[in-house]
Amino acid sequence: MSDTTETIEKITSLSDYINKVEKLQLNQESEPNQLNSKKHMNIYYRGQNQDFSNTLPSLVRNENYLKNENKLINDFITKYPELFGDCQNNFDRLALMQHHQLPTRLLDLTSNPLVALYFAVEQSNGSTNKDTDLTDGKIFPFTNFYNPVLLQQSLADDHFENILSEFTPIRANNRQFLKSPFSDEIEIESSLARLNGEDRNSVLSQLSQFYKDLSKVDKNASAYWGNLYADIVNGRGKKRNKGNLLNSYKQFNKYSSTKRLYHEIKKDIGDFEDQINPLELFVPKIVAPRIIDQRIKNQRGLFMFVPFVDKYGFTEERSMELLDSEEIQKRTQTRINILRLLSSSKDHRPVTFVIPCCKKKSIRAELERMGITESFIYPDPSHIAHEISKYY
Repeated sequence: MSDTTETIEKITSLSDYINKVEKLQLNQESEPNQLNSKKHMNIYYRGQNQDFSNTLPSLVRNENYLKNENKLINDFITKYPELFGDCQNNFDRLALMQHHQLPTRLLDLTSNPLVALYFAVEQSNGSTNKDTDLTDGKIFPFTNFYNPVLLQQSLADDHFENILSEFTPIRANNRQFLKSPFSDEIEIESSLARLNGEDRNSVLSQLSQFYKDLSKVDKNASAYWGNLYADIVNGRGKKRNKGNLLNSYKQFNKYSSTKRLYHEIKKDIGDFEDQINPLELFVPKIVAPRIIDQRIKNQRGLFMFVPFVDKYGFTEERSMELLDSEEIQKRTQTRINILRLLSSSKDHRPVTFVIPCCKKKSIRAELERMGITESFIYPDPSHIAHEISKYY
């Protein structure tokens, strides 16, 4: 996302940042009509110490990683099985892998804006050749309510604009995007990451076909699937079946790849019913992990579960086309941006804080005086030792 489509707030000092964050939060609280809800909007922050052109997780930025997502996961578990003894589900395993810097589709966030600022001005360590003090840092605020403009843009990539109406009922439901690590939706997507590439691509292809079928049913801004899915979940005998959509959903559940996904899920959730709401898999989620160590506690860490993007898309003529890695990254970024925080209800541009490289050193010193130090962010012996050595 280029600067021309963002509202840029330049940060020159710690006090400047605190004032701008406070102003941003007050603006959101004073605009209840933006949410059409009395529910509280949470703000989450991602700090990056380099001026990357995107906020993609490393897994998505690397075509080879993405192709071998399940192998990365399984190889790590095979080599370090003792690490996962306390894990309760596939999301726990992904979170622990992310914690140990394995590329995953989780994006690190924090609910503490000062922690995000630390990451944005953090100096590169000896393991990298890049001097991050020569590039600007950035902070991207996210929220648990979606940006309708960017959701529509993401749907338009595959010409699924009609199904935007299906998301309208959840506009004021922050639970749609803020999830527990034990929720069925997160278990489904975490398990999908563990399927082999062929099965995962097959599931994603069938999901795309379902969206295509749904877009034929949802016309004139009418939402149909939500009511049909409620019929399915509640076991109603006579179910509506406009446009043969019920049969399309049943067909999705019959595929062998979908059955293997259900099998993977049931390894963690034995009584899981073979039912998935395909719309859930389209959007990103904010997930608060279990507090497994002091580092996550200090960092007030959360994750965004970045949604899967099918390697095939639809043209305007509704025929399928193979997407290159650049297009997959672009569409994934648009999905991530669905939860970017807007400047205001009148300005649909997302907010980005930019820390000029010349201000990084002074802001690090200010943060240190406030107790936001290397040993606070990384409370382990090696980082504490490194911090101590800097004083002598």
